[in-house]
Amino acid sequence: MTEVKWNIGDVVQLRSGGPRMTVTQLGLTHGRVECSWFVADTELRSAVSDSQGVVRGGDAQE
Repeated sequence: MTEVKWNIGDVVQLRSGGPRMTVTQLGLTHGRVECSWFVADTELRSAVSDSQGVVRGGDAQE
């Protein structure tokens, strides 16, 4: 499987859809990336995801 190369600041989305997120941290174990997004324009959330589980923002299959 080809490793996806992300940069901090890239806008991504889960392959399954969901909010657009910003890549905020790279180099986590096993090809994982940390992404952040806002909920209701006021609450900042973040989560760690497999780098292959996200696509460029807006390219998710819905």
